[in-house]
Amino acid sequence: MINLIRKLLILNFLVFFSFPLFAFSSSNFLISQLAFKNYDYPAALSNFSNKQIKLSSSNLLDKVISAVIIEDIDLAHKIASEMLIEDNENQEALIVELVYLYSNKKLNKIKEIQQTLKDKNDLVDFIFFNNNELKDNKTISKSLVDIVVSSFSNAEQASLNYNFLLFYTSLAKIIDNSNDRATLIKGELFQNVEQSKVAEEIFLKIKPSSSYYLEAQRSLAINYSNFLSYDQAQKKIIILLQNNNNNYGLKRILADFYRVEKKFELAISLYDEMINERQDDLWNIFYRRGICYERLGQWDKAEKDFLTSLDIKPDSANVLNYLAYGWVEREIRIDQSLQMLEAAYKANPESYYIIDSLAWAHFKKNNLNEAARLMEMVIDMAPGEAISLDHLGDIYYAMNRKREAIHFWQQALELAEPEDEIEKNVQSKLDKFNAG
Repeated sequence: MINLIRKLLILNFLVFFSFPLFAFSSSNFLISQLAFKNYDYPAALSNFSNKQIKLSSSNLLDKVISAVIIEDIDLAHKIASEMLIEDNENQEALIVELVYLYSNKKLNKIKEIQQTLKDKNDLVDFIFFNNNELKDNKTISKSLVDIVVSSFSNAEQASLNYNFLLFYTSLAKIIDNSNDRATLIKGELFQNVEQSKVAEEIFLKIKPSSSYYLEAQRSLAINYSNFLSYDQAQKKIIILLQNNNNNYGLKRILADFYRVEKKFELAISLYDEMINERQDDLWNIFYRRGICYERLGQWDKAEKDFLTSLDIKPDSANVLNYLAYGWVEREIRIDQSLQMLEAAYKANPESYYIIDSLAWAHFKKNNLNEAARLMEMVIDMAPGEAISLDHLGDIYYAMNRKREAIHFWQQALELAEPEDEIEKNVQSKLDKFNAG
């Protein structure tokens, strides 16, 4: 297993760094560029069809990617053949050619191509061969998916090349159309790039007999909750829930959807049902129900749920933070809150929410220098966080750094969103200062 992981990491490097991102002519292919950039591959292909213009190698690469992603292997083969005339070892074109040959059962031709390669291609070897023996189609398909999953697991979200990920996932589907794992991943990739309608169509292809069916249904529900209006999403998720025997995972998605949409009573009723089912994530359901109670102003119930959650899972940084911040705001159990927030910070030092809470606890203890140091860290990490800007203003004001306090309160007021619920309080502080 370790050798496989090491090999996949090496292959990720080969793929990512041999794979141009977007190389278009700024004038002739503006429409294709925009379509390709927006992951609209049918539109990108249609605008590459002008035969009067000779495509560059990078244009051809984008065209072959688009053809593969719409799963037109015959068209992809034609484009790849053109690319291989210019460069007979072009990696992506070569892989498309081999998938085409495999799909058309020309297995001897694949071995012949392997033997004629000047240099060993590790990626081609990993996908198609095992000890120089050609793999079967299911194993090839799995290898293509493994590359995608490994790439996704070992890269920052912002640095992912979704064209690459969709290209290899689509090849996995082409070579083995029964690979529902590839279908599911392809839908999720389109969902990640906000192509929600395409994602929905892909998820719906997975049949109830598939072991990936419920996962696809849950992805559908998430898709609806993220991209549809409240009424549309609610209706569609409820239908999914009814069609899937009140599935726990779907119920949780609906409950979370209600919570995010501030329909706290509806969320609580579902969390109540889920608590009675006593699944493995019980600590998390108590935490989420506690958030709903807190937002409804029912602190006693919220506090009880947070404490129950911590009884089940004492090391949850988010629960420690939420409960401790609630106590700090109410100016109770400050010392206990500080200990809890230190533990939460140690478990998750990159969370500016936790650092904000810790700074605020120090402020309430009148440890102003430490409070300022920590809150300044928060502002460096999240300069647009209105609540933290307001907090830093309060800290500076208490330190008699009044000009800086006014500056940060003004920034907080400018950046505050309605859900922050701080505008009236911040404006009151500014008015009071100006009146003075």
